Amino acid sequence: MASRTENPPIHTAAEPVPETAPARGPRRKLGSLTIHDVAALAGVSSVTASRYFNDPGRVSEKLRDKLAAVIRDTGYVPSQVARRLASSQGGLVGAVMQNVASPTFAPLVRGMGDTLEQHGLQLLLANSDYSIASEERAIQAFLGWHPSGLILTRGDHSEASDALLAQLRIPVIEAWEVVEGRPFHQVGFSQREVGHMLTRHFLEQGVRRIRFALNARMDDTRAARRAEGYAQTMRAAGLVPEVVVSPESDDILAGTDHAERLASESAGGRPRAVVFSNDSMAMAALLGAARLGLAVPDVCALAGFGDAPIGAILTPALTTVRTAPDAIGSTAARMLIELLHAPAGQPAGIRTHRIDCELVVRDSSRITR
Repeated sequence: MASRTENPPIHTAAEPVPETAPARGPRRKLGSLTIHDVAALAGVSSVTASRYFNDPGRVSEKLRDKLAAVIRDTGYVPSQVARRLASSQGGLVGAVMQNVASPTFAPLVRGMGDTLEQHGLQLLLANSDYSIASEERAIQAFLGWHPSGLILTRGDHSEASDALLAQLRIPVIEAWEVVEGRPFHQVGFSQREVGHMLTRHFLEQGVRRIRFALNARMDDTRAARRAEGYAQTMRAAGLVPEVVVSPESDDILAGTDHAERLASESAGGRPRAVVFSNDSMAMAALLGAARLGLAVPDVCALAGFGDAPIGAILTPALTTVRTAPDAIGSTAARMLIELLHAPAGQPAGIRTHRIDCELVVRDSSRITR
């Protein structure tokens, strides 16, 4: 049997036969090239290639063009870890958010990102969903990138995270709330003061029975601290605190559950006012109360926390506490930058920057009108 031979390659007019082999080999897989490979392909030293990325003004235009052509042809991306190890300029800042889906945190991220970018720093985000264990894993992952600093949006961490953070030689800032006695820099407000503020609002209107409503997420320790502020204010007024936890973890379901609970209670058995741990729960309760025929604020007054935009257009409009997330984010970023540029040997005291919240009174809580 005759042996089968392969057909020779066919070249069309649109694809002329090359007279010589390409000057460079096939495009390598992204990440497989090193800066030494790029330097060799461009015919320059590794020092010149490194300088091209870190200080391009010190490289001649001719060499910049050669390096740019190689980078374009190969798709080379410099290692951020290597750049951080080689230079103290620029770099990454890791931030662990408790809930990136929350509209409250979007301005916080914007404030951090815009400020850091102005100083040549890149913000990287991780979402912990209120889990201390998830936050611990995110911190460990960020440290593998040798960041310039860390911004953490909670005032309590796992024991392992606290021990690890205490050993770092980079700025660590706890942004969003201020918790007394913490060993790290802080920017934000007191959650307990928020609880005081909302409770006093009702006490000043003569209300004696006030409830604090939570969902089933006991890992949201900030809501728990707001509840503590409420309880402290009630006891200081000679009253008995009443903290009620819904079996529902979801804010909307928990708010609806609390509304149904209120509607099922007798006129003499239900509280005159309810402070909800966040606006999502309060708004769900407000809508649920209307559906169940429970008049707000005539039968029971409601208030929330967070100043969600939709709360202002409900009927009745929701009383809430307005935070300043954009200011918290930008202030935390500026503090980190100041710490990075502090003179060597300067005493490193703990910095705390408080940013006040504002009580926004609307019709849902106006008992005396």
